[in-house]
Amino acid sequence: MHEERTSQLTAVAIIGRSHASEFRTLVRQIQNSRDLVVVGQFDTIQEAVAAGLAERILADVVVVLQAFSDEYSAADAGQLIGRMLFGRVLCCYGPWCISDGRTHDIWPVVVRVSVGSAWSVLEQEVRNIRAGVPALLPMAAAEEVFVHRAAVESVRFPNAYDAILIVSDDRTLRETIAEMLRHSATQVFECGTSLNQLQRVFKKLIAANVAHSNITVLLDIDGLESIEGQLLTMIRTQFSASRLLRLSSFPQSVADNGTYDQIIDKLEVYAQLAPGRM
Repeated sequence: MHEERTSQLTAVAIIGRSHASEFRTLVRQIQNSRDLVVVGQFDTIQEAVAAGLAERILADVVVVLQAFSDEYSAADAGQLIGRMLFGRVLCCYGPWCISDGRTHDIWPVVVRVSVGSAWSVLEQEVRNIRAGVPALLPMAAAEEVFVHRAAVESVRFPNAYDAILIVSDDRTLRETIAEMLRHSATQVFECGTSLNQLQRVFKKLIAANVAHSNITVLLDIDGLESIEGQLLTMIRTQFSASRLLRLSSFPQSVADNGTYDQIIDKLEVYAQLAPGRM
């Protein structure tokens, strides 16, 4: 941990198995950051509460490390969130939690983040704190969380990608991702999931003289799995070498049969598309 500390540092408390292999990198990043100061590390939520977290020990952000779905009870989660009502809590869940998805029953959507995206989301929350952006309340809807996490900075894609195509019937999702990419060197196109809309956007791509081999397609078809095969056939026919990323609110439920290059949680689009992740 760096010795140089100022009042501008963001105070972080860590709860959970900080020595577990899946969390080791995240914990090291927090401890070594010049922007953060660790004000407490606790094995359990009850230990943190007994020590006076949010009373004698003040933290801007509490990072909870969840190795398995039954590690914390709903009562523990509710007690911590109640104490940090106007602060920030991030429940960073590991691979076992991702596989069964039961963290959805314990933690509100606003605090959940996979460990792979946790550092990017934490960095963003630090920027929010410094900019005076208030934390979202625990009852925030998934759409609010998506916009909140995607709003701070734009994403810069590697120059290897000539174009990004966003396919979704969710207009807010399309427009928010397009705004994230506004400073990208790539061209950004968007459309709904109907075959007619796809045909029209394909014509725009051709007119823009975009190389077929350098297109990244972000596909959101939650609730439309019945037409998945048809859409994939059309996309693959038009762009045989395109990179295909599946967006989903429940990524753990999407069959990973090699169809997609990557499956991304909609709430973590910014973290997953940020520089260095592609």
